[in-house]
Amino acid sequence: MITLKYHLYALKRSLIFLRKKQFFVFFIPGVVIALIFFTYLLTVGAIGNVVGLVSYTPWIGSYMGTAVDSVFDWVNSISIFVYQFTLITLLSPFHTVLSQRVETHETGKVFQSNRVKFINDILRTIGVAIVGGFIYFSLFLLWTFLAWIFGLSFLSPIVSAILIAFFTGFNSYDYSLERHAIKIKNSWKFAFSNPSQMILTGLIFTLLLFIPVLGVVIAPVLLTMVGTLNYLKMKKIDEEMKYLATKPTLFTLF
Repeated sequence: MITLKYHLYALKRSLIFLRKKQFFVFFIPGVVIALIFFTYLLTVGAIGNVVGLVSYTPWIGSYMGTAVDSVFDWVNSISIFVYQFTLITLLSPFHTVLSQRVETHETGKVFQSNRVKFINDILRTIGVAIVGGFIYFSLFLLWTFLAWIFGLSFLSPIVSAILIAFFTGFNSYDYSLERHAIKIKNSWKFAFSNPSQMILTGLIFTLLLFIPVLGVVIAPVLLTMVGTLNYLKMKKIDEEMKYLATKPTLFTLF
């Protein structure tokens, strides 16, 4: 319930930003990448249609057609993965700045940055994405094996969606974690300690992607905003809890 409450608050704040046309400049990189990706998909589709003509070849046409379809289905599947990876890596410099500006807007705190830190931020984001991808595939392979044994393969799409949402959501929080000098090991600890937050943030991103055309432009920006606002909320609550835990009470005074 708390997770949902945090996300409703973060979404409301993010939509207010959009309504006031704040941070609109950060949509531009997403538009460029979306255009490139759609061009790529159209090219792959056109090539697939041309190559698909081999299915009309006498005798062996049907077999060759099946092989070609399988190859292009695989290419399309890889394309989605590549696109998500591209969003995380190529947009990371912009979203690092976006996350920082959102926090400055909310708290008034100004962060210093330089070229070295900027490059380190990008390298860290790429590293987190690669490690996240490795963990995802490892966990999904383990699930696939267990699902095959216990006859639960019908749940695989749901499990895959949850795992992808977790790692996608985590990336949106890591901008803030890095900014607050949280080491990568502790960032992963934070993620696995708050799985519901990571998953719900990632699911919002996934749902936004289903919006035709605009989804791929809006989703990355909202993902970063929601992750940043949620992190600030969680950090504030954590600091208040620590303060209350150390605050002297009537009984400790005697």
